[in-house]
Amino acid sequence: MVGGKTAKIVGVVVALGVVGAVAVYFGLIRDFEAKEDAIREESRWADVEATAVADAGTSDESGEVAREFDVNDNGVWLRRHWLHGGAELDPARLVEALDELGIRRVYPFLGPMDEQGKPGWRDDGTIRHYEADRARRFLSKMQRIAPHIDVMPWSGGVLDEDVRLTDAAQRKAYSGHVAKITELGADGIHINVEPLPSHEPGYLDLLREVKAAMGDDKTLSIAAYPPTTPLHPFPDVHWTLAFTKEVCMVADELVVMGYDTALTEPAKYEGLMAKWTKDLLQTLPAPEQGGCEVLMGVPAYEDDEPYHRPHVENIEHGIRGVKQGLARLDEIPGHFRGIAVYASWTTDVQEWDTYQRLWRGKESVGLVVPDFDVYADVK
Repeated sequence: MVGGKTAKIVGVVVALGVVGAVAVYFGLIRDFEAKEDAIREESRWADVEATAVADAGTSDESGEVAREFDVNDNGVWLRRHWLHGGAELDPARLVEALDELGIRRVYPFLGPMDEQGKPGWRDDGTIRHYEADRARRFLSKMQRIAPHIDVMPWSGGVLDEDVRLTDAAQRKAYSGHVAKITELGADGIHINVEPLPSHEPGYLDLLREVKAAMGDDKTLSIAAYPPTTPLHPFPDVHWTLAFTKEVCMVADELVVMGYDTALTEPAKYEGLMAKWTKDLLQTLPAPEQGGCEVLMGVPAYEDDEPYHRPHVENIEHGIRGVKQGLARLDEIPGHFRGIAVYASWTTDVQEWDTYQRLWRGKESVGLVVPDFDVYADVK
């Protein structure tokens, strides 16, 4: 029985006839072998990264990394309804859930900037600006009842559609609006521009201008892209480690979006998360060295798309990968603060239970962040 590779080659040879068949045959052999070598190398690279770390004494008998890394300083992305639009939700219930889950950093959706740099949420193609009074009520109550939780509204937008990084006037206007939201009570801003290749002109200028407008007492948080990888060769959604370090030297906090990799195997995804975690923490300087704090973003959403397969990229495999990466470090750097869950409105009770068990080593608490259970009423 003819093997698959040989059958393909024989078919081509028959189609071409006898003349030149030998040369074609050996040329095709080389092409097939080169492609197969490349595929094997990618697989080997991921498999090595996915290997359990039991030989280092960091796993229990089940293969679970036994060391604990949680310091009760995790994050979560929140819905827009805390700040504007739809039903006005109760911050007290939010704080109760966050405290139970060890979350100290939240990113409520403020929305993309318009041409004049003012943020708001997109509704049928129109950006509806946030209401200052509504935002002030939420932010001031959070300051009053939960000063230990940092609230950094999530803003930015689509590159070249919402965000024009080389437009100095838009950058200046946006920086002014960010300063106003912090005056209303926000602890900083969480900037997310998508997509965003490394070294995109104007990006670092935007970050510096926003930081200057807010002041040093406010936090500049960045939704950062994970490092480049041959497993997902798309430079507009990955940053080089060198560029990530540049961003870290400007910002106060990076939250690395460790998802949308298009991988189809859980072990490879865990291995990739492990490598990213280890490489980032070995590269990025701490705040006392002019750098930033770091959180690893993990997915808890069910979008079934070519770029995201829920059976692969989920909260369980994301946490396992982060823990494997941390276990490979001799010492956990103090500027690693925890993980950030994307997102509050997609994470159900079972997923939060997985988070509690795998990341925090705690029993189930049977709760959700409260903008999940009102999702049907406010979307």
